[in-house]
Amino acid sequence: MEYLDMYLVHWPIKLKPWVCHPLPKEEDFEQLDMETTWAGMEKCLEMGLCKGIGISNFSCKKIESLLDFASVPPAVNQVEMHPIWRQNKLRELCSDYKIHVSAYSALGGPGNFWGSRAVVEHPIIQSIALKHKATPAQVALRWGLSKGASVIVKSFNEDRLKENIEALDLKLEDNDILEIEKMEQIKIMKGEYYVNQTTSPYKTIQHLRDDEI
Repeated sequence: MEYLDMYLVHWPIKLKPWVCHPLPKEEDFEQLDMETTWAGMEKCLEMGLCKGIGISNFSCKKIESLLDFASVPPAVNQVEMHPIWRQNKLRELCSDYKIHVSAYSALGGPGNFWGSRAVVEHPIIQSIALKHKATPAQVALRWGLSKGASVIVKSFNEDRLKENIEALDLKLEDNDILEIEKMEQIKIMKGEYYVNQTTSPYKTIQHLRDDEI
């Protein structure tokens, strides 16, 4: 490829260059210098290697720290977001800084080793789906879109792909949104494998997530 549309810092951590497995070991970490990392991202943008640069899994505190030295602010923050992890505080801050929120695991990540069906099997989501003659997945996706986020789904099944696209045609009522706001909040992708007592910059989940968990 000649360029990337969007290039993201995946997590606010640094791993050794050859690490490619999803669950890093303690010896896989290196010291993170976010200012140098972001300068490199800005250089990629300047060279035309990408059309936009952004971040992923950054908390409000980490975004504000980045903005203290960034010449180019991130265009996107890609985070876990769905009806049972609504990211209200983070979405508000991103809106203030004109950072687009992109929702991964918009259905809770079913099918992933860390994922859950808690979103699509939640009684409130299923009830709203029944009322609108839609599927729970469509309700979850339409909710994310209603919050101004883009939603990322993963399927190679033609019927599921069609179902996901049809979420664009679903109209949720104000009362539906209010019902979703009542749902308990549970973060599914906690990122605990990026925490350790020796080599990671984060010794606890709270430190990684800045208590946004």
